Amino acid sequence: MSGTAELRAVVFDLDDTLLDRRGSFDAFVRDQWNRFLPWLQTIDLEQYVQTLTEHDRNGYGPRRGLFAGLTTRFGLAADVADRLLTDYRTGFPRACRLFPDALSTLAAMRASGLKLGLITNGSFRMQSRKLECVALGGAFDTVLISDAEGISKPDVRIFLRALERLEVTPAAAAFVGDHPEVDIAGARAAGMRGIWRRDLTRSTTVEADAAIDQLDDLVALLGLRDARTEPETGGRRLAT
Repeated sequence: MSGTAELRAVVFDLDDTLLDRRGSFDAFVRDQWNRFLPWLQTIDLEQYVQTLTEHDRNGYGPRRGLFAGLTTRFGLAADVADRLLTDYRTGFPRACRLFPDALSTLAAMRASGLKLGLITNGSFRMQSRKLECVALGGAFDTVLISDAEGISKPDVRIFLRALERLEVTPAAAAFVGDHPEVDIAGARAAGMRGIWRRDLTRSTTVEADAAIDQLDDLVALLGLRDARTEPETGGRRLAT
């Protein structure tokens, strides 16, 4: 990553950055089909998974319409669709899983003296339950959920609000996320360094300050291996 400014904070996106939302959603939907098989036996499992994945749009589709399409496409009763939605809202957080290197990467950053933040779009109920179920609730110095803040990414105000709570300037902070516009463009517009967790299903070219394929790439990118043996200075110099 270009630049020599001291890095004092790293702020993360949640879904498909720290949390394997895509894989978690697929596993949940398959389990749900099995649990509701008496009502879904006319729908093939793979059709069910494909239809819900399309409606879900990686979490960007409207939640109320997630199961509604099943009523017209497969003739599913409206009351069953309502039960499936309730099951999703209560059960999906428990199905969520972090990427394997998420906790170790966060631990390396914490050990280096960096402040940690999280900004996630979504409902407060769903996103806070996810954090609780994957045991991330206490991992950050500040957590901003768009529903509670009244502002959503990519609005620069939510990034600046996180930095204000962390007591760092935009030039001393980086944001890690998977979405080119919502995460990276929003963070860079706020004056932060944008680190793109590559998601080639969204784009192949993204204007970012750096790109990673997996979370533990951040350890070398930010020079955190040296931080484990060197005295803490209260900030890390960005790798060049």
